[in-house]
Amino acid sequence: MMEEAPPNIKRRRISAADGSPQDISSLTDLPSGILAHAASFLAAPSRALFAVALNENSAASPNERSSAIVVGSQWDVLDFGEIEKDLADEMTDDTIDKVLLCIDAVNNVKRLKLANCFSITGAGLEPLRGSTIIEQIDLSLVGEHENPDISLFPPIFCDRVLPILDSIIEMEGCALKHIQFPYLWRCVPSTESDFHAFCRRYNQMWRDREEIRCLGCNSRLPAGGNQWIETGTYRYGTQRHTCYDCLSTTVTAA
Repeated sequence: MMEEAPPNIKRRRISAADGSPQDISSLTDLPSGILAHAASFLAAPSRALFAVALNENSAASPNERSSAIVVGSQWDVLDFGEIEKDLADEMTDDTIDKVLLCIDAVNNVKRLKLANCFSITGAGLEPLRGSTIIEQIDLSLVGEHENPDISLFPPIFCDRVLPILDSIIEMEGCALKHIQFPYLWRCVPSTESDFHAFCRRYNQMWRDREEIRCLGCNSRLPAGGNQWIETGTYRYGTQRHTCYDCLSTTVTAA
């Protein structure tokens, strides 16, 4: 009967940075360069989740491994609609928080879309507090051109999210151009709600701007007196005023 080889013999050996042999018994033993190359084939959200996982599961220099994945990557757009729905549905506030911190979202992410993240309350968006570069935040939890009236009632709460949004629109040089809110916040208009009060503050931010540009094409739009978020009963809580050329591709909610 053939004897089983010792575990260390079964491990693949590669050369470490100094040229000495290195045993590979798990993914976290791979050199940072190899991990970064493998991650480059992943969609941005998967790449960020991979970096977070390496941070949590590697005892040796975890920051070096995750940094190798994060550094050099483009994080302008973080769209969780690019990953499997089941995986996005399992995302918690803690996971979202770790992802945003890992990629330094407050200084890198311009467009955030939380499609299918049905398990979050919004507390995980805290790392975006005070961002001056984010242009679009999609909190609808559905993908583009999907019905926003989803059958379940996600736990995303105004009292968790609105203070973060306030911190963004209050910043000098705020770049925010578009917010898409959950249908649950919009389906029953209420002038006494915290959401309605935020919509009024958001509209005031737009009125105070000297120059207004379209999110889709960056063309200059007419300013002055416009109600950017609807606060009447028709299309309550949705953002309008997109330039004509972008109407076919706009992210404005249904």
